[in-house]
Amino acid sequence: MTPTTLIIRADASSQMGTGHVMRCLALAEPWLAAGTEVILAAQLMPEALGERVLKAGIKPHSIGAEAGGIEDAQQVAALVSRHRDAWLVVDGYQFGEGYFSVLKQSGAKVLQIDDFGGLKHYETDFVLNQNLGVTAEWYPQKNEKTRLLLGTRYVQLRREFLEQDKDVGTGWEPPNQILVTLGGSDPDNVTAKVISALQEVPSINAAVVIGGSNPHWDSLLSSVQLSASNIHLIRNAKNMPELMAQTSLAIAAGGTTAWEFAYMGVPMMTIVLADNQRSNGEQLAAAGVAVNLGWHEDLIPEVLAKQVKELVMDWQKLDEMSAKARKLVDGRGSMRVWLRLNEDSLRLRSATAEDAKLIFDWANDAGVRAVSFSSEPIIWEDHLNWFNAKLSDANYRIWVAEDVKGTPIGQVRFQIEGETATISISLDAGQRGKNRGSLLIWAACRKIFAETAVNQVRAYIKPDNQASERAFEKAGFEEWDETTVKGAPAWVCSIGRGRAAD
Repeated sequence: MTPTTLIIRADASSQMGTGHVMRCLALAEPWLAAGTEVILAAQLMPEALGERVLKAGIKPHSIGAEAGGIEDAQQVAALVSRHRDAWLVVDGYQFGEGYFSVLKQSGAKVLQIDDFGGLKHYETDFVLNQNLGVTAEWYPQKNEKTRLLLGTRYVQLRREFLEQDKDVGTGWEPPNQILVTLGGSDPDNVTAKVISALQEVPSINAAVVIGGSNPHWDSLLSSVQLSASNIHLIRNAKNMPELMAQTSLAIAAGGTTAWEFAYMGVPMMTIVLADNQRSNGEQLAAAGVAVNLGWHEDLIPEVLAKQVKELVMDWQKLDEMSAKARKLVDGRGSMRVWLRLNEDSLRLRSATAEDAKLIFDWANDAGVRAVSFSSEPIIWEDHLNWFNAKLSDANYRIWVAEDVKGTPIGQVRFQIEGETATISISLDAGQRGKNRGSLLIWAACRKIFAETAVNQVRAYIKPDNQASERAFEKAGFEEWDETTVKGAPAWVCSIGRGRAAD
């Protein structure tokens, strides 16, 4: 079955920021939705962020060793060994080759989140790099069994953003709403420079988000209170998606928050606060979604004020930046990772004559009949005639899905017409509500593309079948249109060969 536990090893502090932990919280969401236990092992964790971890339903675990050291790795390996079939996610720049060697020797299954491609050897099961411009050439020394998840299709985005209406802030007429956020800590107090610049820009509204780990709150608050500008501070904001949706322009660090702005379609001015953000800032500018302001120490408030004045008046450019930003991040990155890490928990085999009763029982399940386009109970003799005919039909595939113990958990069928196939699935009642339907759809589509000349798979879904809609969306189906099936309204959606390779 799917792994019983997801263990995350990541730290956060006022110096290193909160980005590593925040993107891991996004990665954890599909696991939590599937009922999987999630543990966050940390050596450093600000109190405010720790509370957020607990609220998400994630169990904390304290690492009592130097972060990134061999003893740290040994403690994590011991934690993994106490949880059957656990996956381990490691995110942070303090973890070097020696650390991962200890984990490898322990037999742990590891996803390594990386931003640089700077290690001499990569030997984990997966390497995830969600940044722009990254290619397999960044990882020439990877183990031959290491699989790479590269690019913005794997951006980890929290559910709160996926549920936000992205069209609230569309349009750039005054008043121009600017949102400033420079990470959870901002130890160099770059926010003070930005506030100084915005105080020189007339006719703007600016919200400045101050992270819970930022030590400069008092001085920043004083600078705003003494100013006549329409600038207000928000401490440890709990409604970032809503704030972004109301924003015309963002001034932000070039880290993980940039992907949230991109998904929301918010044009950006990015400031490089750390070396790991240099490439992102450059790539975002090259993609036309941001103005890269460069290294924070080189930022001059008077120059920034001039740049902001020019950009907020160029509505056409802002609109173009917004459209390009939305194309970068589609919000399915966390689910893509979940599918990849769980793909080995499911096996597909061709149905045989001995499966007739099993598939009959699944097809006649009351829940399945209720969402079928023909809801009447199926007669056994009719099913047997249909089943035997389909087994011998070269343009039909019936596959039984099994878990790693060989227990049948569902079935998938394809009707092939040229380069297009129509899919239908059903799950054992005990497997529903755990993302298993999405995994079955995704795995089956990859298999049909690999074994046939099919280039597109379509699905037809009754409008009131919300569970199936969610399952197909999570599996990557797109281009939803209205149609009819047997005279009844229906949704039709599809996935192409290239999309199923994600």
